[in-house]
Amino acid sequence: MTGAVTGRTVVDADFAGQRRRFQLRLGEIGELERLTGAGIGAILLRIASHQFSVRDVWDTIRLGLEGGGTSAVEASALALRYRDAPLIDFLPLAGSIVAAAVNGVTPAAPGKPATEGSDTTAPATSPSSTPPGPPPAGPPNTWTA
Repeated sequence: MTGAVTGRTVVDADFAGQRRRFQLRLGEIGELERLTGAGIGAILLRIASHQFSVRDVWDTIRLGLEGGGTSAVEASALALRYRDAPLIDFLPLAGSIVAAAVNGVTPAAPGKPATEGSDTTAPATSPSSTPPGPPPAGPPNTWTA
């Protein structure tokens, strides 16, 4: 197999101070599944529902870097650099990498990265039929859903 990167599952995103390419190809997906003990669909669901593990986030990013063309040594070093940062800072990136592997990405307009939207206007939504109520009483940590 050649080292060609197909655009249907590639995510170009900012990470570690520069724009980087991420892709989970078949080999990286297999390794991610082995490391996390879950199938790619389960990993996607865990990330989306905030039921993720540390490995779901960091192994996805590390393997995504490798699949995108970064050497294994550099990918590991980049992931280790942020090991003490809050996971929530990197959850959207991990989610987009796994989602691209599962669902693919929408082809970008010429000159635009595939992960950036082409429309900067807000989506059309219908107005709320319920007027906003007063904020809950008490400090935020006592609010219940």
